[in-house]
Amino acid sequence: MRIELKDFQEEAVRALLKHVRNARHEARDGDPQAIILSSPTGSGKTITITALMERILEGAESYDADPKAVFLWLSDSPELNSQSRDKLVAQSSVFRDNDLIIVEPPFSRERFEPGKVYFLNTQKMGKDNLLTKTGDGRDFSIWQTIENTAQTALGHFFLIIDEAHRGMNLSAKEIKQTQTIVQKFIFGDPIVGLSPVKIIIGISATPERFARVLEGSTRTKREYIVPPFAVRESGLLKDRIVLYCPKEDQPSDWTLLSEAARRWRRFCSEWRKYCKDQGIPQVDPVLVIQVEDGTEGKITRTDLAKAVEILEREAGQFGLGSLAHCFEIEGPVVCGGNQIRKIEPSKIQQDAATRVVFFKMALSTGWDCPRAEVMMSFRKAKDHTSIAQLVGRMVRTPLARRVEGNELLNGVPLYLPHYDRTGLKVIVDKLNDPESAPPTEVVEGSQLVTLTRHPKHKALFRRLAALPSYSVERIPKTSNTRRLIKLARQLTFDEIVPQAWDNAKSLVIKTLAKELKRLKSDPRFSHCYRENQVIEISEVQVEVGDWKELGDEKVAKVKTTPENIDDLFEICGRMLGEGLHQEFWKTHLDRVAPQRAKLELFGILQDKAARQRLEEVAQERIAILFDLYKDKIAALPSSKREEYNRIRRRAKEPQTIDIMFPETLELPYEEPAWDHHLYVDDKAHFGWNANSWETEVLRSEMAKTGFVAWLRNYPRKPWSFCVPYVRGGEDRPLYPDLLIFRRVKGKVVVDILDPHDSGLRDAVDKAIGLARFAEKHGDYFGRIELIILGPKNDIKLLDVNREAIREKVKVVTSPAHLDALFTGQTS
Repeated sequence: MRIELKDFQEEAVRALLKHVRNARHEARDGDPQAIILSSPTGSGKTITITALMERILEGAESYDADPKAVFLWLSDSPELNSQSRDKLVAQSSVFRDNDLIIVEPPFSRERFEPGKVYFLNTQKMGKDNLLTKTGDGRDFSIWQTIENTAQTALGHFFLIIDEAHRGMNLSAKEIKQTQTIVQKFIFGDPIVGLSPVKIIIGISATPERFARVLEGSTRTKREYIVPPFAVRESGLLKDRIVLYCPKEDQPSDWTLLSEAARRWRRFCSEWRKYCKDQGIPQVDPVLVIQVEDGTEGKITRTDLAKAVEILEREAGQFGLGSLAHCFEIEGPVVCGGNQIRKIEPSKIQQDAATRVVFFKMALSTGWDCPRAEVMMSFRKAKDHTSIAQLVGRMVRTPLARRVEGNELLNGVPLYLPHYDRTGLKVIVDKLNDPESAPPTEVVEGSQLVTLTRHPKHKALFRRLAALPSYSVERIPKTSNTRRLIKLARQLTFDEIVPQAWDNAKSLVIKTLAKELKRLKSDPRFSHCYRENQVIEISEVQVEVGDWKELGDEKVAKVKTTPENIDDLFEICGRMLGEGLHQEFWKTHLDRVAPQRAKLELFGILQDKAARQRLEEVAQERIAILFDLYKDKIAALPSSKREEYNRIRRRAKEPQTIDIMFPETLELPYEEPAWDHHLYVDDKAHFGWNANSWETEVLRSEMAKTGFVAWLRNYPRKPWSFCVPYVRGGEDRPLYPDLLIFRRVKGKVVVDILDPHDSGLRDAVDKAIGLARFAEKHGDYFGRIELIILGPKNDIKLLDVNREAIREKVKVVTSPAHLDALFTGQTS
């Protein structure tokens, strides 16, 4: 792939590859298979399937290469075929332009070629279409081509059905035709001479959607569902869609257009600042304005001249080409002395001059413009479906990642002047529909309040940023060896340690060499791992550097011929990653016996102790590098620092990361108002509807001598303070409720306070997790307190930053045991 997959996409590809391996085995025995990727709208399903096809063709760590693989990609329109093909051209490093073939007349071949992807749409497959017929120089119909390929490439032919976009912008007749044709692939059709295709890979937005396609089929279903939270956490999509509609007593459309223009201008300013600070190319946001339909002799009922006048009043005069339209007419539209040029929807993203786009309904399925940041619609409430579909296309982030430390740039504002409360609810429901909408939070703008850093407490944010906080995310983990190479490469690219990358690779090769020397002390090793011997290979699975044996029955005998040695060497490459197998071979090449080093590397990686030692050495070096260069990493721009956080997150065990607190927050409005919070509104207050426990604890803290300020620690935010704990053998995140800042002997001390019901099922695990956190990081804090309220609303606490108490909490076994510690009934 030419791009790096998001963590959830990588996880999906690995899971789907396992499904493909099992499906191929059963398909050869005659059992039809259906592999289903269910992934939310906007999650990059095409990218995921492209990566899957690459690994089927070229192999992966746990999957042998299949050079005979051939793919048929089925969608329901020529436009979707072209869009899918264009994405493969841009993203794939395996499939060349001539490997991606759109099937259309006069296409006629006996069978599809291995290693290629064929794009076919159902509109070309009607009984009267040339593709379905022979004659006029065409020897094979498309049905014959498919059947011949399926029969001669059993276990190698994959039909990809793009159900995610099915039915969009099609008539009822076209939808019925599509369904009928898809059924032919699933069940077979003797009339056209087609057997059921043995392996189908379905792409869908929800599990239910593809289940309807397979209804009545006895196929073995192998499904992978991408969880919506994983897509949200990846930063691929905006965090939230903010809806604005007029209050009943306010004028609507022109007022909201002014507000939309001001918001767009703020987006422009924030992007300029962020891109300059990060040293990255400028992102120029687009304001998208949906106007009303026209009448006879009039392009639109919306007054375009007045709209442009308001835009220029709020944002200044527009340069040549800044205003564009996607109306059905060709050529420019002149209004109010301004020329609005014509632009095709697919050109907007790449057209650097475009700043404002006027359109009616033309921005349809497949339109993808991540820099479309603000939208205003003059259309009436009856058009909620089209508006929801459009907004669903606008939530892609311009950088394909979350903007750290800036909540504004992680949202999409949508202004709807002609929607009342009822109409707004319909839009919210549409945007929360998993069938057609992305997994993005939808909120009403009227319910949000903007908070900024308290001017008197700005110095405390530097203290906050230095606190140890963890990332506990359900993302694919990777081996320490791979993490070391990624870290070293990043240090080299950022010019922190120019030789780090070379040094890390050298460390891995030297470690492997030491293990080889150890293994060679056993004569059996040298005897087995040489040419023209038969070796026994125990099938093992190495996950995140952990060695998992699959059982004695998983043993294969392989003769070490040159061809087999090359295959084993490629397996080494997939196990180590980063081209380290080639580095080892170059270092240990014996020109008399050039294959020996390849075999010996495979022998090393078959040894459990050798793999574990390699992981230990890599982990030790990672810790040293992070410690030695933490100050230089901290001095990098925030986007660069986030790359190092990403490497930390990929560790098997949770790692500390840098927290980046935003300058401003937009949070739901709450009451009552509190003083001394680190983030405040324009009246220097912070609204929080705290429960009785939280209220009592906070009031008690604010009344104490030395109290300075406090922070409500929101859960599951990119900037949340997080402590790891273990429940059911799985790492989970704990977000303590309060961080308290107080002055002790002239210095500011930070306390962690977590009012928590000790009777909850996870209370014991969280208490132990907080105690272990204190054991490791207690020096950064004053108190680290577990808190409950007694029957008389009296505060009872356990300060796990005190060693004696911490040791008791670490061995708590039950909620009753924990309660006994709170009440002092156990020692």
